[in-house]
Amino acid sequence: MAIQQSIYQDLIDKIWPQLNLYVNEKINGSKRELTYLHKQRLTPVYSPDQKWEGTSANTRFVAADMVAMDSPLPLKKRSTISSANGHLPKIGMSKKMTETDINNLNIMRAQMEAMPDNSNGRKQKYDQMLRRVADDGNACAVGIDERNEYNYLYGISNGIVLVEVLDDNGNNGVGMRVNYGYPASNTFATSVKGDICGDDIDNVIERADTKGVTIQTAMISKTLLNKIRKSRWARELAADYKELVYTDASKLAVPTQKTFLEAFENEYNFSFIVVDRSVLTEKNGKDYPVKPFNPNRIIFLPNASNDGSLVWGTLAEASAPADGVTYSTVDEYKLISRFRTNEPSLMEITKGQAIVLPVIEDVESIFVLDLEAGLEVDNSDSTESGESDANITINGKVYNKAKVITGLKEMGIDIRTNAKDSMVIRKINELSKEDYEAFEAKLPGYVNTESSVKG
Repeated sequence: MAIQQSIYQDLIDKIWPQLNLYVNEKINGSKRELTYLHKQRLTPVYSPDQKWEGTSANTRFVAADMVAMDSPLPLKKRSTISSANGHLPKIGMSKKMTETDINNLNIMRAQMEAMPDNSNGRKQKYDQMLRRVADDGNACAVGIDERNEYNYLYGISNGIVLVEVLDDNGNNGVGMRVNYGYPASNTFATSVKGDICGDDIDNVIERADTKGVTIQTAMISKTLLNKIRKSRWARELAADYKELVYTDASKLAVPTQKTFLEAFENEYNFSFIVVDRSVLTEKNGKDYPVKPFNPNRIIFLPNASNDGSLVWGTLAEASAPADGVTYSTVDEYKLISRFRTNEPSLMEITKGQAIVLPVIEDVESIFVLDLEAGLEVDNSDSTESGESDANITINGKVYNKAKVITGLKEMGIDIRTNAKDSMVIRKINELSKEDYEAFEAKLPGYVNTESSVKG
């Protein structure tokens, strides 16, 4: 592919040095509100070796001991440091101006040149041509922002990001999996699968307290927030906030989002960040809007305003620019380029590329409440009078309930010996992912061999 300078190099020379300003003005003045949480909550960090590393210090603050004069000081355990790391991915896109587009722009130039010098019409036509040329550069720069926002929202809500890698033909190639290393000990299910109550929030806060972590804020999808607002717990929370008098039989109105958020912050001393962000992706010429934030999770964060770093590196083309190509750098790390080619036909190409990745840090202090992670209660082995038989069904298999309860007690779980199936399941769901995996490893020893296995 032969590369040459743009046909509109005079316009490119005029607008490309100011492209960063143009992009920022375009975003801020857009009728479509573009919010970028990754820009608000991540700190840009340059990586000279094009690698990322998310370091998490598992810091324990314990009280100093009282000691007698001239006595040796007691030795305490040091904090541990863990890290996740990998190579930064390259992301990018391109826009092309076809022969039809070029002809239209040429007509605009001819119209402009036919107008008197210094006339308002000539200036307006010239500004229109500048915008037409700059819009492709703007689209490429914003496209990188959109991908970063997708990666950030997906990553912070799931603990991982699967970065799609395209081959030379634009087809999906090998994916790059980025794992931030969320600890299993910080992930919890709700006591009732698919539902949430204040006890679930309290459970997470209490577990955070045991690790010396104070929750500063939490992220939640608007979809999940709307679901929670309809729950009895949310209605009572809002009613208490408004100091209303009610009984268990009282019908309480669904609180507005504003009222619920105020009531929640009043109760728990931290607020929600409500995420309702779609990202438009394109494959094979078709648009696919997606919402990257996990709608079934609440992410509890230890910092009010920062979640990590936006790590970026230097592109090879930035160090070795190609002849005939005009470059502009936007936001330090986005390389926007413009050139002309005549293969397979005459066209103007604008490219945007970057080596960049949102990196979530301090993951040892991030806690997750997952509404879809818990067990469901199976009462098929209960008696007609209630859940008082000797069995309990977990994941389709029948277990001796007494042994299951004993196993939970051995893990330090406070549960009554004669607890019903539903309470046993609630206590299991309140375990962290790490503790549940340890409990699950013991389950084979609790199987009721006299009962049939349910598939």
